[in-house]
Amino acid sequence: MMKEAYKLVIEYLKYNGAVVTESADKALVQLTEQLDRKFMNRPFYWHYRDSVNQSGEPMHLIIQETPGQLKANDLLSIHYDHHIFQSILGSAQQENQFYTAYEQSETSCMLYPWITIQLTASFNPPGLADIRMNSRISLISGIKYISGSHTCDNLSLSGTRPNGSIIQSNRLPFATAISILYSGIEHYVSDQINDDETVQVCFKHISAGLIYLRSFE
Repeated sequence: MMKEAYKLVIEYLKYNGAVVTESADKALVQLTEQLDRKFMNRPFYWHYRDSVNQSGEPMHLIIQETPGQLKANDLLSIHYDHHIFQSILGSAQQENQFYTAYEQSETSCMLYPWITIQLTASFNPPGLADIRMNSRISLISGIKYISGSHTCDNLSLSGTRPNGSIIQSNRLPFATAISILYSGIEHYVSDQINDDETVQVCFKHISAGLIYLRSFE
């Protein structure tokens, strides 16, 4: 889960205006003032700046995909186990609104749980068109479906649970399901670029949800 959490944190910071310079397994992040005030626990610094009517200097961070001992120019380095990383991750998860939806039915039915993830894969250097991906995995059978932007999913979903429906409990743990689905997405994208190692892939515009469907496969 660390890799998925890292991606979500980086996407969240970019969306909120941070300047992010990424390498293979880490990123240099220049925070905005708003992000610094929210996550860096420097209330006295910002109170002083406000009291003298001066602009402050938002911090720079290094965010690592996995724990390590990286030191660079006295910058703070954080990773999955760091409390600041967990604070940012919590906001990212909450503000991305991991939603719940139900397949609609006019009669009583059994509904089975799935995890769904939608995202856009973009490529550097430019040349390949972005791919908007729709994917889902059954929490009952483990079967997964992954498709590119030219395939539409015609499921009729709503935030309201159908009357008389029965919810089947999941058998596959959420963390396991998400890990399997992300691996499938990465494999799908690799096939599109023919495993060209010179092409870097960036996942963005990520949304996810727990959906209940009338089929478990």
